[in-house]
Amino acid sequence: MIKTSAPIKTRFFAISFFLGFSLLALEFAPLAIAQSSFGLTAIPPRVEITVKPGEVVTQEIKIRNESKVEKSIETFLRDFIVTDDIGTPLQFENITDQSSNRWAASAWIQVSPAVYKLKPGETKSLILTIMAPEDALPGGHYGMVLHTSNNDISITQSGAAVQKNVGSLIYITVPGDITQNASVKEFSAPKFSEYGPIDFRTVITNLSDVHITPAGAINVYNTFGLKSAQINLDNTNIFPGTSREFINTLNRKLMLGRYKAQINASYGTTGQLLTATIFFWVIPYKLIALLLAIIIIIFLIIKLKKKTPPVSELPKVEELEKELEDLKKKYQDRK
Repeated sequence: MIKTSAPIKTRFFAISFFLGFSLLALEFAPLAIAQSSFGLTAIPPRVEITVKPGEVVTQEIKIRNESKVEKSIETFLRDFIVTDDIGTPLQFENITDQSSNRWAASAWIQVSPAVYKLKPGETKSLILTIMAPEDALPGGHYGMVLHTSNNDISITQSGAAVQKNVGSLIYITVPGDITQNASVKEFSAPKFSEYGPIDFRTVITNLSDVHITPAGAINVYNTFGLKSAQINLDNTNIFPGTSREFINTLNRKLMLGRYKAQINASYGTTGQLLTATIFFWVIPYKLIALLLAIIIIIFLIIKLKKKTPPVSELPKVEELEKELEDLKKKYQDRK
């Protein structure tokens, strides 16, 4: 019998090990895309200020002309609220009764100068002044500073003139007896996948009197309970009384087994906690089937080779010819 040679065994185990090892996760770096405006840039795009009732606070903001032409700029103020899950600010114009909007703050804000010109590449500093009334309610109050260029007026198909603008969102917090509460409305991912990446959808509801900015991460644990990935949440404000959607992706292609994902985030001035847990499966069943088929084929090849008689045991041609000659002689002698 011929014994299986060492190289065949080595190849068999090498192929099996390689295919098994290929089930380990592969990481891919996410891409970040920066967006620019129509030639004007507001610096910063978001301003966070704490103002006590009756207090006056000033802060510098800037506007930069990124275009190659001079622009005539007008700055004006608006109130805004957020109603959707992606944080889109919805502006309101000319709110005379501030009590009709619990969150309105445009009447508290002044910007100087309000009209000016910007040369190409020029950056201008503006003074933002916040004057909180004596009876200001504790919690969040919101407004936006918008900059419009008279150079950038477009005409729609209906013939209406539309002015483009860019601005800064102003988040004002009045200290006091503020309710701070939030909950995880939804935390989900596909329950079964053949391959990654895996998308996690998180919806956090803000039940507070003020905006919150949850800080935390989604931790992913493998079948053995070991932490295999951490995905940080975006640094995003959630408007009072609204929910915000977070989409996070585990950028791994090949995974195997049952995984646990747990979101842990803190919010508010005292670090309240948000947590939720889900489980999901990732099984590359096609790859596993291919791996098993290759192993079976290799096993059958080895088994067939074992049944083939060794070369050393096969009769030699010379010996057969000699035996044939001996038989001929015996037959002739008998005659």
